[in-house]
Formats: sequence, C-alpha cells, structure tokens
Amino acid sequence: MRSAAIRTRKPNNSITRAEFVTIIVNAFHLELQDGKSFADTSTHWAKSAIATASSHGIVTGLSDSKFAPDEQITREQMAAIIVCAAKLSMVSDKITFKDSSDISGWANTSVATARANGLISGYVNGTFRPKANATRAEAATVILKAIKK
Repeated sequence: MRSAAIRTRKPNNSITRAEFVTIIVNAFHLELQDGKSFADTSTHWAKSAIATASSHGIVTGLSDSKFAPDEQITREQMAAIIVCAAKLSMVSDKITFKDSSDISGWANTSVATARANGLISGYVNGTFRPKANATRAEAATVILKAIKK
C-alpha cells in the first residue's frame, strides 16, 4: 500500500521553480515578506513565496523582470537556491563530475558547496547533469538534507 502512495506523488516528475521556492519558504519557516516582484509573478499563485525568498536573498530572477515561475527548475538552479536557503559557507572545491564543464559559471560555487555539504550528488555514471530538470524526489532529498544541517 505504501508503494502505491509513493507512486501517486510522482517522484520522478519534474518540479517548477515556483513549487521549489514555495517548499523552501515553508520548509525553512521563512517569515513572509515583501520582496522583489517580477513581471511574470505579479499575479502568480506563488507570488508571496517568491517575494519572500527574494527578500531573504535566496532567489534572484533569470533577469530583472523575469523569474520564470512555471519553468522546470534545473539541478544547478536547485543547488544555488538550497545553498542560500541553508546559509552554507561557500567552498571553492574543484568539481570533478564528468560534465563539470556544463555547469554555468554562476552555479559552480553553489554546486561545489552543495556537494561538499552532502546535499546533492551526481549520478552513478559520474555526471551531474546541471541543466537537467530536477525531479520531485531530488528536490525533496536536497531539502531534507539541508534542513538537517
């Protein structure tokens, strides 16, 4: 019966940027605050969570006016957000995934920090897949590990 419940939650489905940020705000018990309002979040259901995460310095947009709340979150974006949410000290460890060169420059330190703190890891084939969409299961794992830090 338990496995049926897990399957209905669709752990292998991807998660949007808005969904991930909303979970972060709730998981870290962040006090709701007014923050940056992006053009594409002014009427979005997650406007308050996004504004709160922005005011806490946890998220920025893809640009000054675009947050892209309904886009799927990538693994490198997830790493950057979780490192900020958990207030981890940044590390400059060398990243040794087979596809390390695919990690965006802005995400290198966050991915290294998340990995060094045991929040995120690569796949068995040695890749990280930074631009791949994060799954719900990956998001839940990263958040639970960060809360325990």
